[in-house]
Amino acid sequence: MSKKIICTYLAAELLTIPNMLFSDGNVGFPVNNSGWHGLRFLTSYGTRSRCDYTPQLPTHKKMGISAEGTKAVTTLFYDIPYFALDNLLDIAFFKPVSIIKVSLFFTGPGVNKTAIITKHSLKYLGFIVQGLGSPFTAKRKRYGYYQMAELAKDPDVDFKRKTLIYVLGYTELAHYPIPWLLGKVYKDFGYNVIVLDINTYTTTYYPVASRLMRAVGLRTAEALLNLTKYGLNPKKLELIGVSLGGQTISFIAKNFYKLSGTKVSRLTGLDPAGPCFRNMGPEDRLDKSDADFVESVHTNIDGYGMAYPMGHVSYYVNGGEYQVNDIEVIPCMDLCSHIRSYIFWHTALKNPKKFVAIKCDSVQQARNYECYDRKPLEINYLGLFANKNKPGIYFLSTTYTFPYYLEMNGTKKEFNLWSQQALYNKEDVLRM
Repeated sequence: MSKKIICTYLAAELLTIPNMLFSDGNVGFPVNNSGWHGLRFLTSYGTRSRCDYTPQLPTHKKMGISAEGTKAVTTLFYDIPYFALDNLLDIAFFKPVSIIKVSLFFTGPGVNKTAIITKHSLKYLGFIVQGLGSPFTAKRKRYGYYQMAELAKDPDVDFKRKTLIYVLGYTELAHYPIPWLLGKVYKDFGYNVIVLDINTYTTTYYPVASRLMRAVGLRTAEALLNLTKYGLNPKKLELIGVSLGGQTISFIAKNFYKLSGTKVSRLTGLDPAGPCFRNMGPEDRLDKSDADFVESVHTNIDGYGMAYPMGHVSYYVNGGEYQVNDIEVIPCMDLCSHIRSYIFWHTALKNPKKFVAIKCDSVQQARNYECYDRKPLEINYLGLFANKNKPGIYFLSTTYTFPYYLEMNGTKKEFNLWSQQALYNKEDVLRM
């Protein structure tokens, strides 16, 4: 079996979040409660470090997944090479290895064919309730597909409150800090917080994972419908996901509506995945028809995300294509820009009404930074306080350093990042 590369940039990007810096540069995340994979990062500028990660991917047969027309995937081991953390951006590879053969940047033929999660493999679908406390010490308890009655009795669940379900993305583990950190903010807002653990279904070739999300959506919707018997109110239910998770929330909501005749309250797609989805119609991707209110945050529309405005409100951060790195002279490429959607959202939750976006007439206007002269000037806010009565396409300008927001300066052209970059070459003739 040839060695292939897969490395989780997510952990590296997390180091840019305040309170996530570890003094010795070590980060460790448990894997399915049975072990650890270690990622050692030396955060000093210019330092290369070793990223050792050898997860074992389960076979389709072991998972019990039936997907019409798909071939069984054998067990794989991934060898991770050195990469430079000084960029805090995409992975740079420093030794010759073969890159995973399946490119993410295609339409994904066959991804909307039938996929079935059998009763046997339902044990891999988990609902993890997060309790009060810090992100790293809060009590968490996992419930299975058939345990909705027990989940409803969890002391950290009160269906008189709003409920947030965080849906994992591609290969994302429920034990990564991202759901923990986000869950903590929502708990502070008074929400019930549930993390949907679908890691077993996403830890495979990306096109297969994309196909399986339709079946995951159905099974999750069935469980949620069962949960309504115990008090869950769909009008107090919100779902959020990053990347592939940002598309999976759509399949959950679509299926819940088919089963119940009621739409869930809110969907938040953080740079919803583009590969295998960008050429699909609204029935096969996130769409504003999926819930009472749908919002999408776009940070890498030509890479891992997609350009189409999928929400009632769609934000195009700094044009939506690429973001500016915290180290200004180093570019923030695809993965870096993709993950920024989460960082911006997390920061917006903790800083209400600080991320001010301006309305545009088209996505192309947002790409070109051409929304400042639109009359009348209309604004909206990134985060829970978005004005649902002001639908449309919005351009959101940020700074390149944490906490990124510009407040009302975000409505002024001279404060956007690219206008500031232009000042470097403001002279008509450069003499040296």
